[in-house]
Amino acid sequence: MRHHMLAVALGVLLVSAAAEAGPKDFAIYATRLGGDSAAAAPYIAKFNAHVEEALKWPKGSLKGVFFNDRREAAAYIKSTRPGLGVLEPPLYFELRAAEKLTVLAQLESKDLVSPKLHVVVKDPALSTLDKLKGKKLWTMLAESPAYLSKVVLAGKVDAVRHFSLKRVGVAGKGVRAVLRGEADATILDDEQLAAAKKMEGGDKLRSVYDSPALPALPLVAFGTSLPAKDQKALVAVLLKMCASPKGAPICKDMRITKFAPVDAKLFSEAQKRYEAK
Repeated sequence: MRHHMLAVALGVLLVSAAAEAGPKDFAIYATRLGGDSAAAAPYIAKFNAHVEEALKWPKGSLKGVFFNDRREAAAYIKSTRPGLGVLEPPLYFELRAAEKLTVLAQLESKDLVSPKLHVVVKDPALSTLDKLKGKKLWTMLAESPAYLSKVVLAGKVDAVRHFSLKRVGVAGKGVRAVLRGEADATILDDEQLAAAKKMEGGDKLRSVYDSPALPALPLVAFGTSLPAKDQKALVAVLLKMCASPKGAPICKDMRITKFAPVDAKLFSEAQKRYEAK
């Protein structure tokens, strides 16, 4: 059921992938819980219907596609040119300048968002980032080394040069690798670390590095294909949705706490780190 529902939460405003995306089509890229979009259609239809009714947009106005693979998401965006997206921060910062992305709002959810990350080890000899030089780090962020190095690790080390990186599709795989001794370290958020400590041998896990506060999932506009008035109207509906009588059950089913105004300070701080030379 958890994986059945996660695609719903991650596939906000999603029905299907169009050959040529329109200004109201979404590219969704979110990774925390894995999953796919196949089982999400009934829930997404309810979400779409709610938003379309609130905005008085024609039925079927909102379409999109969900990915938990960065390369597939990036390829879809490049080939179809959607108007909107909900993107993991690493991909947002990667595409921000080239795609002229504007953050309209942010999606908040304990199931989808990692507000802080930790470099987690088991071996007591590995007490600092320096002592992890040349060691195996298994993480979902291995395919986003710039974000890992500059934003999560705040420029303290170059992840590619410092670690032997391996990408894992879900955080649990990294945890199990550390517990079995296959990896020296992994990266977890607060909730994932708390859960890992409850696993057999997990009491020995500890963080040797804690990241700064990290941005939530941004709702973005790609350029100006969706007119500013429509962007503004969409945001107004989403900001109220999860607290409304009709919208709250839909958000709950999709594990979305709420859509919120952009934390501009947090995004700006992360962007400065990402763009630092």
